[in-house]
Amino acid sequence: MSKGVEDPDSDETTPLITSLSGAESGSEAIQNLKRNTQTYKGQKTIHETVQNTALLTSNVAQLVTLIKENPQISDLTTMQVARIALLGASVLFQLIVYVLLLLQGKTFVKKEHEYARPEQRQEDRHRLKKKNKVAIVFSVLVMGANFALTQLN
Repeated sequence: MSKGVEDPDSDETTPLITSLSGAESGSEAIQNLKRNTQTYKGQKTIHETVQNTALLTSNVAQLVTLIKENPQISDLTTMQVARIALLGASVLFQLIVYVLLLLQGKTFVKKEHEYARPEQRQEDRHRLKKKNKVAIVFSVLVMGANFALTQLN
């Protein structure tokens, strides 16, 4: 198996940088984060997080601009209230996605022989799959809120 490429028979990934395989001192969660950022999947997740940060920044800037333009709630039009609600929802959903991605990064599914209990690997995989599904749902909600925002303009 080549470095950084997934084995088609497994869901494991190899570190892209073998000298940094997570053997440094520190808590297990920190070591797992280090290991995960050195895999192809981990780097894709980092890339997605950077893209989400750009969208989050844009949404917060739009929200702040709307609020500064209309300090009195009674001055808001229905369209402005809708935009504020959609921007707020989008920001909230994005924050939830960030937390889920952080929790995913802390969990490192090791190879089967590295576990003391064989069923622990299945539990880790199941937990990661659940978090991933929830993150996908919230990502779709973010996309929907931002699509609705573009239609309001």
